[in-house]
Amino acid sequence: MSAAPVLTGLRVGAVLAAAVVVLAVVGLTPSFSWVPELPLLLTAMLIPVIGFGFAGYRSAAQSHRALDGMIAGAVAGLLSGVIGGLSYVAFGKPLLNVIVGALIGGAGGATVGVIAARLAMRRTRASS
Repeated sequence: MSAAPVLTGLRVGAVLAAAVVVLAVVGLTPSFSWVPELPLLLTAMLIPVIGFGFAGYRSAAQSHRALDGMIAGAVAGLLSGVIGGLSYVAFGKPLLNVIVGALIGGAGGATVGVIAARLAMRRTRASS
């Protein structure tokens, strides 16, 4: 196994982690209670899905292996999930959020990453 999908996942995960921290601050701080909840929730769902998809697509496009896309998405999801969970803990929520964030992030990242990897492989096959 190559280190490239792990590095791709770490890079994307770091960007997603920063976005998750911002979303946690906006969503959990009383001074931001004026922010409408629906757009905040949609943003909190779309940003990770786009990031996981990007990680999976990019990794599979480089290696031509769906497994690499799944690994990149899972690593990005795991990192952003842990940081998201820690952000919740910083606002007084239970420590269980770190574990749940890691599990949901890793599983969601792997799922979206492998779907994006399949799309990348189909696209490179069609253009060949």
